Amino acid sequence: MTQITDRFAFEYEIATEPRISYMICSVPRSGSSLLCELLAGTLHAGMPAEYFRPDVMARFKRRWAVETFDDYLRELMKRKTSPNGVFGLKVHWDQYETLAEERDPAPCFPNLHFIEARRDDRVRQAVSWVRALQTGAWSSLISPEVSRPAVFDREDIERKIGRLEREENAWQEFFRRHEITPHRVSYEGLAQAPEQHVRDLLEFLGQTLPTDFEIELPVMERQTDELSEEWVARYLAESGRP
Repeated sequence: MTQITDRFAFEYEIATEPRISYMICSVPRSGSSLLCELLAGTLHAGMPAEYFRPDVMARFKRRWAVETFDDYLRELMKRKTSPNGVFGLKVHWDQYETLAEERDPAPCFPNLHFIEARRDDRVRQAVSWVRALQTGAWSSLISPEVSRPAVFDREDIERKIGRLEREENAWQEFFRRHEITPHRVSYEGLAQAPEQHVRDLLEFLGQTLPTDFEIELPVMERQTDELSEEWVARYLAESGRP
């Protein structure tokens, strides 16, 4: 297992033509970053990250001297495909909707597989999202430039729950429309048994790790803490949700 400190900066030394690709279909705070860290660390699953983020695309287009979306994808796959021919990326619904709208992504990527990353506890997911937006702390690996306080905001938590529901439903409609049965990974299950989930996902992609290959949790820490639990309890009490 290799710890990749920056998946966006990392590029494989030898360009490899992708044979298998996968898209992690996610919504914010669903455990998709943890999943990407685990997969990247194997060096057998490409280098999955949010490559459809507008700021990331703009930066890479300048660096690689490309202009069109299709040219961007070609450069991306050339640099981020692991030596075994696997390419992966993670996409939030709003990123996909903005870029692709009704476009079928399958022709863009060879032998494309779909993975759905989701979190069973939507209230904790929304609390995590609100805190990250307020503080700028999206990961324990990256400290925000300016420290900002977290302030309980029941209405914003409610809004985020509604948006999570809408975007998860949008992914479900996308799967239905394109007749896709994705491989599903829950945040709770991944946190409890990361090695098994990574091996199962690689098997879904037709890849097998050596039996003695060690998969460890990345150095990133879970951001759920006492304050998050206080917010969850307060939200449930004030909202009347069960």
